[in-house]
Amino acid sequence: MARQESRRLAPHGRPRALAPDALRLARAVAAVVAELGRRVRRYAWPATAGRRNRAYLRDRLVALPLLAVVAFGTLGWAYSGVRGDSAYLRQRAAPALVDLADARASLLIAQGEAERNLDEGRAAELSGLSERYRTRIARATQSLNQVTRSGALTVAEEQELRVVSALVVDYTGWIGRAQGHATDPVLRDAELTYARSMLCSQTVAATVRNPYPACPAATGSAATSIVDRVTGLEGRLRERLADRAAWGPGAIAASVVAALALALLAAGLWRTVAFLRSRFRIRLSVPLALAALPLLAVPFLTADALLALHAQHETVPVADTLAERTSPRTETVAEERPFAGPEPEAIETLQARIDTGLEDGRLAFLDGVAPFVFPTGLATAALIAGALHAYRREYLAVTRPGATA
Repeated sequence: MARQESRRLAPHGRPRALAPDALRLARAVAAVVAELGRRVRRYAWPATAGRRNRAYLRDRLVALPLLAVVAFGTLGWAYSGVRGDSAYLRQRAAPALVDLADARASLLIAQGEAERNLDEGRAAELSGLSERYRTRIARATQSLNQVTRSGALTVAEEQELRVVSALVVDYTGWIGRAQGHATDPVLRDAELTYARSMLCSQTVAATVRNPYPACPAATGSAATSIVDRVTGLEGRLRERLADRAAWGPGAIAASVVAALALALLAAGLWRTVAFLRSRFRIRLSVPLALAALPLLAVPFLTADALLALHAQHETVPVADTLAERTSPRTETVAEERPFAGPEPEAIETLQARIDTGLEDGRLAFLDGVAPFVFPTGLATAALIAGALHAYRREYLAVTRPGATA
């Protein structure tokens, strides 16, 4: 009973008993890590003094091909990711954002034109709506179709965009009904009001200074109008663009590993060539020299990746401006004054900035190189392994004066 009671009254006895076990476990882990570090250092950076030729070549035969595979594998993965992100932004995301912004602005301009024309009454019924209205509706339809074919949207977003296209067709139908009742103010205003509600959840009245007002987009369950849906698609696409433009932790880790492995590979090849020169009197190992040639491309790949990353980062604020700062008024000013200079917040100007930045953010002669980086590493590893294996077999016993087997 006393023994059981003492156990019951000593709740902190177990942690005290576990402390030596934890200390022993920590020492064991430290010993294992130290041994692994010693072995890695032995293979990655072996000393030449006091080493037998066969043992040194055996270590090089293990370390150098492994370093080549790790170095070019991680380099190829990181470089392909950067190049793939750049191509995605240039060919898919940026054009889709431009088309969505153009469709949104064109529909709002078309709405303003329809209201101005229908206020004329019989003249609108007889002569029809203006050329600008027809042009902007056709332009909005074409832009939405281009976004669908861009490949930048998910399956759910493509379905939502098809809903938007159907709503645009229905919207133009209500504008056509309002035109048919241009002489009847009651019917015309009712149909025009319904068409306006399909376009914007919250409408803003036109003024003399701003005949083409933009409408604020609603969010949540109230986001059912055309502008609401287009704005939501723009927001999700901008988030993906920003994610692609940012360098994630995986790419950073792969770049660090690639840099360390490439440095060790270059130093290891140099030391191995020096070893062969001093021990085996081989002035230049042609296979090892050929294996070192791919290292000359690493600075160019690095410069290309840094250029692409800089261009991607510069694209993010321009994409934000494209979605948030463009307006129907800016587009009409740019359309009416084509020779007055580029409008800084016009869609065409922002598109040119994105295209130019992404186009200049790469070394064009390296296009198509990314898929061959890792196979080049495998070929380098095979060449190194074959050369060192041949030297090891040939010099199992070195009988030259002063050399050891």
